[in-house]
Amino acid sequence: MLYININEKLCGFNSLYLGWSRVRREPTIAFRDFKCPEGSDTSGFTEEVVKKVGLPFPEAYTYGEGMAKIACTVREVEGGHLCMLSFCHTVAAENYGGNIKLGSATIGPRCEEPVCRDEEDLLGLPDLDFEKGRLKETLEAVKLLKAAKEAVGIEICGPITTLNNLIDIGGLFKIWRKNPEVIQKVVEKMRLQLLRYIEKSLEAGVDFIAYEDPAGGLNILGPKYFKQQGRHFSKPFVEEALNIIGGQLVMHLCPKTALQLVGLGMAEWEGYTLPEPMPYAQACLELRGKINLVGNVCIHNRNRILKDAQIKTLKLLTL
Repeated sequence: MLYININEKLCGFNSLYLGWSRVRREPTIAFRDFKCPEGSDTSGFTEEVVKKVGLPFPEAYTYGEGMAKIACTVREVEGGHLCMLSFCHTVAAENYGGNIKLGSATIGPRCEEPVCRDEEDLLGLPDLDFEKGRLKETLEAVKLLKAAKEAVGIEICGPITTLNNLIDIGGLFKIWRKNPEVIQKVVEKMRLQLLRYIEKSLEAGVDFIAYEDPAGGLNILGPKYFKQQGRHFSKPFVEEALNIIGGQLVMHLCPKTALQLVGLGMAEWEGYTLPEPMPYAQACLELRGKINLVGNVCIHNRNRILKDAQIKTLKLLTL
């Protein structure tokens, strides 16, 4: 456990970003970080999956039928309960205008080079266009899989991970320190766009939504920015997302985000007893309408058996 004392003098960045007119003291916050499983930050597939998909790569990443075939094949090879889309952290960034190299079957899509050089570029990012590119095709793949009677989950990426595919991370932090209001505006824009993405995903028929922002973890942001991001993005975003979902399905949070909210006193863990041991993904599907929010397991470990027949749920708190 990492203990962070935030009784420090807040700089102009904090005052602007948090909307504070003066410094105020707060109690010590105990943040816990989550170590991502090995390989969870990479994309691409095993030879077995590639062979069974039987489609040319990277083209298969770019159209709905190809995406659906990949997702279904991965589920079959893993013996899982859920077809997950998409297969990388670059879909939204590409839609914002990012320069994404599609890679190959074994090395998936990734940022080739940053397209944003300064704050003007960031402030000029367009809205997401759900009628073009891989974003459109991802939603089409959801519909195709649902038509084939598959259970489908969609993975959406948070703002820091998306920005990491649009601008050099060092440049991002430089702007964040000097002109925090710029990052505040950009992150708020992305929050609204992610909520639209959730709405579109529900319309397409998804059974499960997973949110992750690995580049927005404590180990990268540091305690000060991590705290601010939790208060001014994560909490309001999750609240609104749950309102939009309306209990139709279970929303999964990356454990980094879940622990962020718990550390800030904005959420707490609750235990839920399953009828029997089962994989994490299966539990999330079977508990639709009974629980709303989970997040103590990495989505890349979704096939892990909950041997004690217990799943941790996350309850947001009203402060």
